[in-house]
Amino acid sequence: MPRAALDPTAIPHLLSHVILANVGDGGRSIRYRLVGTEIVAAHGFDYTGCTIEELTSGATLAFTQRLYGTVVTEVVPVYSEGHFRWVDKEYRWTKRLHLPLCRDAAGVVDMVLVGQIFELVQGEAELLLPAQPAELAADRAAARAQNQIGS
Repeated sequence: MPRAALDPTAIPHLLSHVILANVGDGGRSIRYRLVGTEIVAAHGFDYTGCTIEELTSGATLAFTQRLYGTVVTEVVPVYSEGHFRWVDKEYRWTKRLHLPLCRDAAGVVDMVLVGQIFELVQGEAELLLPAQPAELAADRAAARAQNQIGS
């Protein structure tokens, strides 16, 4: 989706659960542009402007880079859920949807829009699910059909 197509005023009730990140290097370079208030509250501070390396390391860094890397290199939405881990905080279960965005007509993913919620109830195992080609093809066909009807 082109970044210009994203209108934050159309989703005001979701903004507190949104992250917008600049990405590069196949998703390994991540800098957070915007962090919603609910996410800030869960972390205990606003990490807008920070890079992923300033926030985490080790297995969590590798997981985050793999997640963003899938979104960027495969140009697909990715749903994930797992334990929310932060130093000196209680553990919670988090659910995330990462969506690829591009700022130019070339369609290169250079931003990722994330919706994230936190729950007290914990799931059983970490989960990372990239959208499948058949799902994407069906969604694109439906969008094309909708655009033709609306024309």
